[in-house]
Amino acid sequence: MMKRKRHFFGKLIVFLLLAAGINAAFNTVYDHWMIYHRLNRNQDRQFEEFNDTLTYLMLGNSHNMVNPAILGNSFNYASPSEVYPQTYFKFRHILENGKQKPEYVILTVDPVNFSPKADNTLKFDGYWRKYVDYPGLYRETGDTDYLVRWFTGRFCSYAGNYKFIYMSLLFARADFSQVVNGYRPPRDFRNFALEPDRKALGIERANSYLSGYGDRPDPGTVDYFKRILELCREYNVGVIMVRMPFTREYLEQARKLVDLNRLDRGIEQIVAESGVNYRVFDFREEFTDQPSLFFNADHVNPEGADIISRKLKFLLDADN
Repeated sequence: MMKRKRHFFGKLIVFLLLAAGINAAFNTVYDHWMIYHRLNRNQDRQFEEFNDTLTYLMLGNSHNMVNPAILGNSFNYASPSEVYPQTYFKFRHILENGKQKPEYVILTVDPVNFSPKADNTLKFDGYWRKYVDYPGLYRETGDTDYLVRWFTGRFCSYAGNYKFIYMSLLFARADFSQVVNGYRPPRDFRNFALEPDRKALGIERANSYLSGYGDRPDPGTVDYFKRILELCREYNVGVIMVRMPFTREYLEQARKLVDLNRLDRGIEQIVAESGVNYRVFDFREEFTDQPSLFFNADHVNPEGADIISRKLKFLLDADN
């Protein structure tokens, strides 16, 4: 009987060691080759090598498609699906550890940034654990999900992200030479003007991000927006807020879900009360009758992004 038990536990130990080894290998391969991890780390490398004057630093999610080549003296550190908690921790890292700080930070302040679905919708923990203080978030909120995110990001970042394995295979030979000063040109393999049912796509896109908004922005997201402003005040960084263009189809549905006027007033009041130097540029309805300038209902394509970048540069130069 004792011999059987030793034999069983011996097999169990071998199995656990083998499973742990396979998991470690799989996690390493995924962490190294996952397309968004590679893109984000390429941005990190480019920022480390950036030696120009850093007048403008673009932060946030994929809506922030301001082209640094047009704006000049700038770096675009925005990344897909980034939410304000992630932006805060990355921005804090830049200011505390970076070789230079920006004169201005450019943030998009679109409805999706303050949606209830933005709070705690952290993605790509395998990459973001280098910035985000998950244990600190747990101590602050008591939410054990942050500890789970830290653990999976460290030891099994592929868990729950299986669709990105397929996507990463498709982009295994992605050309990063097009990424300059952190800027990833917007996707352009589709044109919203050619979609057969743009209204349905606009409704679907708005609902997927803005449903359940209620009568005010999410308090957790607002809290981290305020923390970003606190960093700006502490380090004397000006704030430039940009409302990016949306298609007519998206805007019509968004207005049914969110009181945009109230949202805009609330955001501007928060920034005004923060004591930072700020400006607001509203391009939300800039292209409502030009669907050919969009990739999908709420993202401009490369042509649309460059037009907005030139308009923003003109307005900033005029202010200065």
